[in-house]
Amino acid sequence: MRFPWVNLALFFLLGIQVITGYLGLVNGRSQRAWILWFHGIGAYALIFLFYWKSQIVWETWRRKRRWTGTRQSFVLMLGLLILVLVSGLVWSFVGPIYLGGFSLISIHMYLAVLLIPLLGWHVWRMRFVWRLPAAKNRRLFTGTAVSLLAGLLLWQNGRWLRQWTHLSGASRRFTGSYETGSNTGLFPVVSWIADNPPPVNTTQWQLIITGAVTHPLHLTYDQLLPLADEQMTATLDCTGGWYTTQTWRGVRLSRLLQMAGLTENALSITVRSVTGYQRRFTVAEGMGYLLATHVAERPLTHGHGFPLRLVAPDQRGVNWVKWVQEIQINQTSKIWQLPLPLQ
Repeated sequence: MRFPWVNLALFFLLGIQVITGYLGLVNGRSQRAWILWFHGIGAYALIFLFYWKSQIVWETWRRKRRWTGTRQSFVLMLGLLILVLVSGLVWSFVGPIYLGGFSLISIHMYLAVLLIPLLGWHVWRMRFVWRLPAAKNRRLFTGTAVSLLAGLLLWQNGRWLRQWTHLSGASRRFTGSYETGSNTGLFPVVSWIADNPPPVNTTQWQLIITGAVTHPLHLTYDQLLPLADEQMTATLDCTGGWYTTQTWRGVRLSRLLQMAGLTENALSITVRSVTGYQRRFTVAEGMGYLLATHVAERPLTHGHGFPLRLVAPDQRGVNWVKWVQEIQINQTSKIWQLPLPLQ
């Protein structure tokens, strides 16, 4: 096999892409923008490595022309990998683009999820490469380093090209999202997977605060509205590739927690929807959040979470729970939740 070290370098870089892709998806803090910088550099480094990998593939196909199931699976994996790279690059240069109601960056992520098990299968099948001395010599180090350096240069040149040509990608937020409807109250209505209940009847709805508190609260909508007198300007950044900055009005979560009285062993806060959808935060994080009843001085619509939605600055939209019904104070850490919700 020619250039066996390339397989290990690809394995290393693809691992980086999976990790930085996930961390970039859930990150809403500008201080961690470097995560997606690494993701972009890794993508260009992969493209650079394809020069050597293509020679390995060509050599194998020249010797064995038979179309086996393994070869068909490899072609599928290679096709998915190319689509993942192309969709990510196109989105970063000339987005926002939507196909069949899905943003190109969402399609990029869906394809990546499909690709991961195929990559795992291929790594397992090619595990003999780890035993080849030629795969772990200094060429592995130098080849990977050169690829990353080339990736860095291509990534930086791509940033300059977007700015110089005034491509739409130059105006993206650090998360890769494009602005839509800021300061108007008009922005897309989206739900995570199938989280979309029928309209909430406020005559039957209550906000419940329970758990590690000294005074559990049950507030009706009419009782909550007089408390909703604080404003917050915050950016909702959706994992679907758009963001919007709006002025929200509601009640500070810290105010409600003060009314309920946290116990000394309170460690985290679960915000739960009428659908059961929930996200967990540290107490310190929750103290800075708002439970909104209005956006742009208009009551929330059902699609945007009426009667109550969480406004969580520096969190991605997946954590901005809509149709909030319950706040549960936990005596356990916020890490005891799924990395991403499954409903």
